[in-house]
Amino acid sequence: MKTTVIRERPFEYLRRRGGGEAFPEETVRNWYIARAFVLDRLKEVSIAPDSSGCLHFVVEGDSPRMLSVVRQLALSAHFVNFSERDCFGRLVCRNRTLVTLVSRMDADAVVAELRKEEYLCNLLQYCKYSVCGEVFNKDAYLDMEFQIVPDCPSGCPDAVCIKEEDIDSFISSANPDEVFSIDTRKAVLVSRVYELGSLIDNLPAEDIHSARRYILALDTFQYTLLGKKFTPLVKEEKWMKNQLAVRNGLSNIFCSDCFDSRARGIKRYAAERGVAELQAWEDSNEALTCSEHNRWMVEKLIMGFRAPSAQEWLEYESLYARKKAAYAKMLKNNADDPVHVDLCSCLDLRRSDPDNLKYDSFLLLAIPIILNKIP
Repeated sequence: MKTTVIRERPFEYLRRRGGGEAFPEETVRNWYIARAFVLDRLKEVSIAPDSSGCLHFVVEGDSPRMLSVVRQLALSAHFVNFSERDCFGRLVCRNRTLVTLVSRMDADAVVAELRKEEYLCNLLQYCKYSVCGEVFNKDAYLDMEFQIVPDCPSGCPDAVCIKEEDIDSFISSANPDEVFSIDTRKAVLVSRVYELGSLIDNLPAEDIHSARRYILALDTFQYTLLGKKFTPLVKEEKWMKNQLAVRNGLSNIFCSDCFDSRARGIKRYAAERGVAELQAWEDSNEALTCSEHNRWMVEKLIMGFRAPSAQEWLEYESLYARKKAAYAKMLKNNADDPVHVDLCSCLDLRRSDPDNLKYDSFLLLAIPIILNKIP
């Protein structure tokens, strides 16, 4: 049964931290262009859980539009073959997505530009990156890596090169309505995952990645929540007053933007292994969940959140039950400097907040159901 497309313009609601100043119209326009362009570039990418190597993008130029492309690559280019640790539990971070930015700007100036809220914001504080060969955050646990170089790198035949003229060409041939507005139906379905509440909350924390544990929740989602009438993602009155609501809504969009690339990777895995696609989703749940957690962390850092300081983490760990949840909520709701306690490695999250992983694990199992509803 076909559903009516709901097209919205949610990026206009995002404000700067603190004073709530709106972003310039050109910046918002660049975000829409970068999103449409990057998703179009990724539509042929198929990376399976056991694929080797990483995707390498070379972005030639440092104009505001190109830096918006770097931002969107960070939001969208997350793949299930990323491996945080080896079989001994040692941090290895294999198969990070690599983004090389070619810029003739002064090194300090380009890093300062990328750290602006309209681009990578807090991400460079936590991910691995290099400037003209000098490496920072070498042992970062995130699945993104950045290089800043003055000239196009040689010897990278498999790199995906992006130039200004590529974006010009894309815009000239694209449907403006599909560039400057977003079909939010998949994002709305992502938001409905959290309506399941106790069906997931009450599951024990062990064996998180076993698909059998989520059968009741999947049935409720498919036969109850999936059939509800679609409503707009943007709640005008709430979004105008509450930036956390805006960021949560955008999170659902950025999450659903990765559904198609994840599905292509699983389809490839199923074909190569000779198994049914549904079985491939179940077999790959742990890898998918780790990839989703990394995507979520990168998004949160770009949206202005940071990880807890040592003192904040000590305070959080010293509390229990409701007080612990209340403290985490207080940190997250700080408009000037939002903090999220789940900004940590997958291994640490499994110890500190396994309930979060349960929702991720369920969401990944629900993707084929969502894509069957909205191809």
